[in-house]
Amino acid sequence: MPNFKLKGNDLYDNHSHKIATIRGNDLYDNHSHKAAVIRGNDIYDDKSHKIAIVKGSDIYDAHSHKIGNISDIKKQIDGALGGTTLAALWLCFVR
Repeated sequence: MPNFKLKGNDLYDNHSHKIATIRGNDLYDNHSHKAAVIRGNDIYDDKSHKIAIVKGSDIYDAHSHKIGNISDIKKQIDGALGGTTLAALWLCFVR
């Protein structure tokens, strides 16, 4: 059973507390502080340092080490569709 739920552009934990929001290519925490930026298949932190890249269904860290895949993330986040935004949510708020 997933511990997180994606409703529209908001990510909630299993207690229905909002923990993240997607606004365009940016991810914000529950206090509206920018946590990540998505540029194509690359994910950057709030200081513009590359933290991950999505290649197909696999997710790699900035050093090209595989850290996960989209199908595993979908098991943790209910309502997730896939893609780089999903990987960024998982990386910044779930993992």
